[in-house]
Amino acid sequence: MMMFATRSAFATHNGPSWLLSSKRAIFRSFSSNIPSEASIDVAAFQTILSDLAPSIAKSLSSSGYYSTPAPYSILPIHSIRTMRQQSINLRNIGRFEQSWSEKIDSSGRVTRFDKEGVFACEPDGGDYDTAPDLIMYLSVMLQTLPNLLNSEDAEYGLSASSFNAKLAVTSPGGSVYPLHIDNPQGISSGDTRKLTCILYMNPDYRDGDGGELRIWTTNDQEADGAENGEEGGVVDITPDGGRMVVFWSDEIPHEVLPTAPDAARSDEERDRYALTVWIPTDHYHTIHNPGSKFANLGEEAFTKNST
Repeated sequence: MMMFATRSAFATHNGPSWLLSSKRAIFRSFSSNIPSEASIDVAAFQTILSDLAPSIAKSLSSSGYYSTPAPYSILPIHSIRTMRQQSINLRNIGRFEQSWSEKIDSSGRVTRFDKEGVFACEPDGGDYDTAPDLIMYLSVMLQTLPNLLNSEDAEYGLSASSFNAKLAVTSPGGSVYPLHIDNPQGISSGDTRKLTCILYMNPDYRDGDGGELRIWTTNDQEADGAENGEEGGVVDITPDGGRMVVFWSDEIPHEVLPTAPDAARSDEERDRYALTVWIPTDHYHTIHNPGSKFANLGEEAFTKNST
């Protein structure tokens, strides 16, 4: 069986304060010393995450993923527009490079390949002056979400001590991500990523723009917060507005369907922007746990996808 991984194009970093350390004083409390350049309402954002945490935890447990119920459930449209423009600014100054992934066959042999039409960078503290809202978003997510979800289920053991992040743009003209699992090897390769959190930044998304995130799930009922129909263990989630999607990094197979297949590659208005942060766990036994209800999803998805 051939599997795809998205690992190792990006480094693992220390916790959320590191994000701001190279350009701004490190801060631990968002109630004071908030850099004025960022426009995100931190208190409101944290409150929304707190309100959503029970639904996120319930959906992760039942279906392995969660999608916000509406495109602007966690951040308002003006914040998403700002973050998209900051992403474009980073691309314009040369921060993006060709995105790549790795194929891992049944023998463990790894082969690298480029993802045509997909470009990415790893946002860090050095990008604060160009993209303050992107960096602030990552900092708030890392300081807030792990603790909230751990309070719902301590078994998660999610940690903010380190993280991986990726800012990616998928070009129109049919660019895709192949079916893959973010963390297919787990502890055997030193990869402790447990939770994938994606924020889409596509405020002008319209029908026909494609680029849906296709998630392979169990045949249980649709997860809380998902607006898209689920059939036969597959759910397609539109990357519209500022929708947030989270799922188990080590268990949930997913892919990106063709992005704006009828548009020209040069049509930048149809570019699909996504900001991903991976949160690790300190409870290593939860990674690729053979007793998990999602343990066999990868094998099932790759088998079905190859027929």
